Amino acid sequence: MSAPVHPLETSALRRWRRLSAEGATDAAEAVLWDALAMEPNLPGVHVTLARLRWPGPDYRHWLAWFHQQLKPRIYLELGVEHGHTLALAGPDTRVIGVDPAPKGDPLSRCAGPAQLVRRTSADFFAAVPVDSGLADTGFDLAFIDGDHRFDTVLDDVIGAERLAAPGAVLLLHDTVPLTAETAGREHLTGFHTGDGWKIVPCLRALRPDLRIVTLPTAPSGLTVVAGLDPSNTRLSERRAAIRESYARLPPDAALHAPSRVLALGLNNPAAVRRWLRQAADAR
Repeated sequence: MSAPVHPLETSALRRWRRLSAEGATDAAEAVLWDALAMEPNLPGVHVTLARLRWPGPDYRHWLAWFHQQLKPRIYLELGVEHGHTLALAGPDTRVIGVDPAPKGDPLSRCAGPAQLVRRTSADFFAAVPVDSGLADTGFDLAFIDGDHRFDTVLDDVIGAERLAAPGAVLLLHDTVPLTAETAGREHLTGFHTGDGWKIVPCLRALRPDLRIVTLPTAPSGLTVVAGLDPSNTRLSERRAAIRESYARLPPDAALHAPSRVLALGLNNPAAVRRWLRQAADAR
């Protein structure tokens, strides 16, 4: 059963819709921010603000787009829940989903061969199933959307890179924070991106060999990483120091200067297509 909607959220969204219909867009958005100032846990208000901030195709559109463009032989997804994003893979793609507590039957709408591994990502990377084929050929496209704490995202990136095929692309969800309250390590709000956004400045600082762009797509961004190198051990060797250093990084800079901190690109297929070509040429 879903949690009851806060009366302040209902009234704020009603006023926002009315003011928006009247063309008072600035006043309408101010209503939403004023509501959050009074109550920081209003998921519907957060989602509305995120879509206002990042118009255009949302992250599921982009996942489908990457499948269409890359036509991966093997697709790896960490954090599948209901399997809505697994279903975006084409019939010729082998799907491997990893989730310790999936909801329902996540593989029911997969068009091609699919495998569900009911483990945490840490357990999965510690003993990759032989029948997944990952140890032999690696993945061509991967999507990390599991535990949104920085420590786990870092470990997921380290584990995934070891299994990357030549030319593989890695997608990281929830990398553009909306507010300080929703971008912290602790899950205190219904709309919560966690502090996994820290992986972007981390990779940019420590792995300049990677090509990285963050798409400003609703509701919380999608970071694209190319140039993966399974033989590179820099992150794993410095893992403890990285975790200690980035634990103290506040979200202020990412909130106020996302273009600089998060390497924002354009929420535009033509721009991303050019970026992919440049990433391929740089190999």
